[in-house]
Amino acid sequence: MQNLASRFFSAAVALIILFCAIYFWQATGVYVIGIFVVLRGSYEMARMFFSDDYPKYSKTFFVFLSLISFLIVTNPLFKFLSGLIVVLMFLTTVCYGITLHRKFSSIDRVLMFVTKCVTGLIYCCYLPATMIWITQTNNGMEWFFCLLAVVFAGDCGAYLFGATFGKTKIAPLLSPKKSLQGAVGGLLFSLATALGFSFLLPNTPIWVLVACGLLGGILGQIGDFFESLVKRNAGVKDSGSIMPGHGGVLDRLDGVLLAAPLFYIASTYFSL
Repeated sequence: MQNLASRFFSAAVALIILFCAIYFWQATGVYVIGIFVVLRGSYEMARMFFSDDYPKYSKTFFVFLSLISFLIVTNPLFKFLSGLIVVLMFLTTVCYGITLHRKFSSIDRVLMFVTKCVTGLIYCCYLPATMIWITQTNNGMEWFFCLLAVVFAGDCGAYLFGATFGKTKIAPLLSPKKSLQGAVGGLLFSLATALGFSFLLPNTPIWVLVACGLLGGILGQIGDFFESLVKRNAGVKDSGSIMPGHGGVLDRLDGVLLAAPLFYIASTYFSL
């Protein structure tokens, strides 16, 4: 009961902050929240990815590179260089690993560091940047809210259906409580929510909203499983503790991050 109360309270606080930021500052508010997500999310990822046998400043390096990359790729002046930024991130990471290779416990660790860095940078930098890009498109704020609503509705549907009907486990090694019945319920909730946005996006074809509801729901659930995979590998229950009852920023936004590119495509090519 206490855990449920803490979950409700922290979720309410987060929603109030999000509402105030968007109501008073709109796209600028989303951008500030994006910076926070990158800073906190990259910190959480660094804690899970880089144990103490990595060089001393590996975590700091990862957080710093994530923030700088995010600030560059979300600037409209440099957005067209986003592909080049990926290459530069890779080269910077390789140079760091090669320069400090003697400080790693093994040569294999150097390659593992580069791989984890690139994966983490895409997850903690480019996917949050995609949410910012959504707000810069036509009807961008409506699409941003649609993204959040579809994924969070899917979470609610999966919980309700899973708690009521859940029997068939999907991936017990990654997430023991997630069931096939819960996944289906989550997709139904995501689809219904996406269709509900036809009133805010009247010029968007219905089939696009259906695709966003179904594919967005699927991607949201995959994001949840990916986060569980990282946590199981790191041996932690939650990515962080910033939201009591919910865990860290990545615990709350794992599905949103994975679904964001789909909604960016929809808002760019199918928003009139």
